[in-house]
Amino acid sequence: MTNACARSGFQRVFLRAAILLAFAVSPVLAENRLTILSPHNEAIRYEFGRGFDRWHRRRFGEGVALEWRDAGGTSDALRFVQSEFATKPEGIGIDLFFGGGSEPFLLMADKRLVLPYKPPEEILSGIPQRIDGIEVYDAGHAWYGAALSSFGILQNKLVQQRMKLPFVTRWEQLAQPELRGWVGVGDPRNSGTMINMFEAFLQAYGWERGWQLLTEIAGNARKFDRISSTTAKDVTLGETAYAFAIDFYAFAQIAVAGRSNMTFALPQDFTAIIPDGIAILKGAPNLSVARHFIDFVLGEDGQKLWFLPRGHPEGPQKYSIERMSVRPDLYKRYRDASNIEFSPFELKQNFVYNARQSRERREVVAALAGALLVDTLPELQTAWSALIRRGPPGADRAELGRMPVTEAEALQLSAGPWKDALVRNRKKIEWQAWAQRKYRRIIETRSSRFDGPRNHDRFALDSRLRSLD
Repeated sequence: MTNACARSGFQRVFLRAAILLAFAVSPVLAENRLTILSPHNEAIRYEFGRGFDRWHRRRFGEGVALEWRDAGGTSDALRFVQSEFATKPEGIGIDLFFGGGSEPFLLMADKRLVLPYKPPEEILSGIPQRIDGIEVYDAGHAWYGAALSSFGILQNKLVQQRMKLPFVTRWEQLAQPELRGWVGVGDPRNSGTMINMFEAFLQAYGWERGWQLLTEIAGNARKFDRISSTTAKDVTLGETAYAFAIDFYAFAQIAVAGRSNMTFALPQDFTAIIPDGIAILKGAPNLSVARHFIDFVLGEDGQKLWFLPRGHPEGPQKYSIERMSVRPDLYKRYRDASNIEFSPFELKQNFVYNARQSRERREVVAALAGALLVDTLPELQTAWSALIRRGPPGADRAELGRMPVTEAEALQLSAGPWKDALVRNRKKIEWQAWAQRKYRRIIETRSSRFDGPRNHDRFALDSRLRSLD
């Protein structure tokens, strides 16, 4: 009896101590957690999580546990944020949005879903606000470019040699009929990378010519991938010989397959340089730590994780990231150490990507691509094959790339009517039906014999790249 009472008393004392300890520790735990919504891959999450925790311990004597939230690609993540804020306008329990081009951040800034923050001058002074007319970070400090991205063509040289396919140096070459079935593209409705690349076509070539090229390239596409990283991986696997790719996905695949087998080309007709953003979300539950994370990412410690190769004493330790830094001085100081061979700050080109124009019509452009290229891909490819069989291009080729709306009409839709869900859904259905009728007319206009074998038998290369395994 005495022993039982003693045990009971001890348990009560232990329970009270545990409760007091929980109350004492919980504020510290809450203070040192960070929730980040990001389309970034595991390599970036691991290296920045590890690097920030070590940096924070050195600076503030405490570590930070990062919780990464994944809603899919950039477009999916943006839709998630907007839908969450629609029901929880004061905050959605997430501290930061990390990753994606500048358009999502421009939109969130306009809707006041992000909190402005200006890092210390010793950090910000090393980053130019603009590069060739493109904002590297918001002048009002609502968002920052954490890294810079370029878009180009990832190519499998081994497949090209075996299948006698050309090495391409211009975007327009991807529309060549002999590339049919060998081009990889992602769905711009889901991938921020792909919508940026589609928009760059429309800006560089103009609305009509841009859509013409995109339609013909889609005719050559193997399929449309939901995630742009899959598009890059398919080139390494030999499923495709060419792919629309953002630089860091391309470099990652080249690291796997080897430079003798793979290459990444910045096309001569135009190259888009775009910041990959980061911002603190409105209502961030861990605001002070979120600000520290911005300081880390923009400072030298964070920028070296992007820029330096895996294993470098100041770089990433487990994964190779290899992305362009927003700090110009790193390109000169680490020229011999980094695998990134050029500085975007020294790249001279006439094309300047207009992120604000892209943001204004982003959803309409993505919906047009979905209705006319992605969801009607079988009909498009049948029509494209029919045109190739007929020989020299003519009026039918122009008809293939014709769009149901002009550039001005697309902007008008984006400015108002597109905000209505009924209008959006009706237009998508109308455009898809319109595209199907258009492709059917091209197919039925005139038929002729098939003049030559197809390059791409989908099952012919099951074992063609075993040397890359």
